[in-house]
Amino acid sequence: MVSRASIAPRGLLEYRFVKTATSDSTAPTMLSTLVPEPAAWRGPSLPADRYLIPIPGQVLDELDGVLAELRRAPVPTLLLLPEHFSLAATGQWMAEVRRHLDEGPGFVMLDRLPVDAMSREEAIALYWVLMSFLEPPVAQEWKGTVIYDVRHDGQEYTAQTRGALTPEGLEMHTDSSMGEAPPNYVSLFCLQPARSGRMSIVASAAAAHNHLLTEHPALLRRLYDVFYRDHQEYQAADAAATNFRPVFAWDGRLRTRFNARHIVRGYEKTGRRLDADGAEAVRRMDAFLSDPAQISGSSAARSRC
Repeated sequence: MVSRASIAPRGLLEYRFVKTATSDSTAPTMLSTLVPEPAAWRGPSLPADRYLIPIPGQVLDELDGVLAELRRAPVPTLLLLPEHFSLAATGQWMAEVRRHLDEGPGFVMLDRLPVDAMSREEAIALYWVLMSFLEPPVAQEWKGTVIYDVRHDGQEYTAQTRGALTPEGLEMHTDSSMGEAPPNYVSLFCLQPARSGRMSIVASAAAAHNHLLTEHPALLRRLYDVFYRDHQEYQAADAAATNFRPVFAWDGRLRTRFNARHIVRGYEKTGRRLDADGAEAVRRMDAFLSDPAQISGSSAARSRC
């Protein structure tokens, strides 16, 4: 789930036309047909049963068995694999969850783990095992952090600080859009809702693609070309300050990397100016995803994944 601030990204209107070089003289392949539902859904009208999936009793029983084994013989969370345990029903159920992600609306809410009956560390271990059925977990930054808390601990922060570690709202974005190899799936686990705010909201990038294809096809084509992006603090100390990636890519599946703030800062760091079509395309993409008519959201609830 992602959230956004009420303030639009700064700087997009300020860029003058300067052609952005592409990394390849061949135009990238663009999806030229509309993405059908349920992937291209729009707003609060999305029925909850499309994404809210109760955890079956048989799965909870198997996870309780995992918990019992870990209490008898603790193992560090990052070493746990689903095949270490008897999880036949859980494996079948998580295959269905993955089908919802790949062929459904693109997100799910799993409801819920009985966290009151376990410690924080035990809850995270069960969450790790469940999510490992989707794909092997990967590090979120160069120093190797795989699991981290989304919370502000009161420390000072700057524009370079990861947004999830600040009290600020976040613009609509895809996680790790500035990374060299973003994961196919991103998961969140709510252990403690925030005192205020705490809204998690999502919108369909496929619906945004449909909108741009219908209303602004030339701007959609620009989103298949590359943009500079700010790496922020997640890369090696000697890594380049930016990378160079498109917003959309089509390889038989529609893939999206979008974060307007990172694009703006990428151009600021390189000293380049974003071309007029690029700025307009990013602005329209952000406006569509931020439109309340396109958003589905809920308050974070404890023990949901």
